[in-house]
Amino acid sequence: MNLTLGRNGGLTLVALIALVASACGSDTDIDATIDARIQLALEAAPTVTPQPTATLLPSATPQAIPTQLPTATPAPTATPAPTATTLPEPTPAPTATPQPTATPPPTPTAPPAPPATPTAIPVPSDLYAGLRLSVVRVSSGSSYGSGWAIEDGWIITNEHVVSGASVVTVEIPLPGGGVQTKVGTVRAVDTKRDLAAVQVDHGAPALPTRVVVALDAGTQIIQMGYSVNSSGGFPVIHTGVISTVVRHLGNVLDSASERADEGNDVGGVGVVIFDADADPGDSGGPVLDLQGNVVGITFGSVVLTAGGNRVIGQQKATAVESIERVWTELRNGTNTTGL
Repeated sequence: MNLTLGRNGGLTLVALIALVASACGSDTDIDATIDARIQLALEAAPTVTPQPTATLLPSATPQAIPTQLPTATPAPTATPAPTATTLPEPTPAPTATPQPTATPPPTPTAPPAPPATPTAIPVPSDLYAGLRLSVVRVSSGSSYGSGWAIEDGWIITNEHVVSGASVVTVEIPLPGGGVQTKVGTVRAVDTKRDLAAVQVDHGAPALPTRVVVALDAGTQIIQMGYSVNSSGGFPVIHTGVISTVVRHLGNVLDSASERADEGNDVGGVGVVIFDADADPGDSGGPVLDLQGNVVGITFGSVVLTAGGNRVIGQQKATAVESIERVWTELRNGTNTTGL
C-alpha cells in the first residue's frame, strides 16, 4: 500500500483512512494499530523549521498634544435699543389767500352828543364844614365874587372881582352859621394872573396849598364859591377832576397861546384846567384837592372856541405855583402884572 504524503510531508487523511481500512480485515486490535501507524507517520514526516518571529518594532512614543485653551465665550452683544420711529410732520395746511376787505361806506357823522352829567364825587361833610369857614364873599358895588384866606389878615381874590376898587366888603362865615361883615383894603393887583391881595382881619383858618402839574391830571378836586347868589356863609361846592395843567402866555383873561406844562417851566402863567361846574360868582374861590389843599384860584371858563362852538367842562384857575411866585410882592403893595 502506498501512502501519499500531504503538504509538509505528512500523511493525508485519505491515506490514513485507507491504512485503517486495510487493517480491518484482521483480528488485530484496531485501536492499537491505528495509534501505532499514526505515530510512525508523524515520525516520518519532516520537521518544519519554524520561521523566526519578526521582531516587533517599538511603538512610536506618542507625542503629547498640547491641551488647547478653552475658547473664550464671546460676550453677549448688547441688543440695541429700538430707535423711536419719528412721526412724519403734518403737512401745513395751505394759507388761505386773504380776500380783499370791502371798503365800508363812510359812517355818517353823528351830531354832537349832549354833555354828560358829571358824576358827583362824595365829599366828607366834615371836610366841607372846615373849608367853608375859610371861603369868603367879596363884593364891590353891585358886583361880587369869592375869595379865600391865604394867611392871617389876608384874603386873595381875582383882580376882575375888585374891579379897580381900593376897598371891598368881605363876608366871613361863622362856625354856627351866618357871616361877619368887614371892610377889606385892596393892597395890590396882578392883571396878568388875575389876582388881588386884600388885607382884612378875617380870623379864618388859612388854607394850605399844593403845586400841581400836568402829571396830576385826574386828581379829584372840589371848587367852592358864592355862585347863584349864595350867601349866609355857606359857599356852593362843585366836584370834578383836574383835566390838565398848561402854561398861558400873556394875560389869562385874554385869548393867548398856551402850551403844555412840563413841571419845571416858569415861563408864562400856570393854569389848571378842571371840569367842575364853576359859575358866575365863583370867581376868586379856591380849587382844592380832597385833602383840603388849594391847587388854584378860579378865574373863568372857556365859553367859545375859535370856531364859535360852546365848550363844555373847561373851567380855569391860576395855579398855586404862579400865585406863590408873586404873593410876597402883592402883600407888600406891589402890582405884579409886569413880572
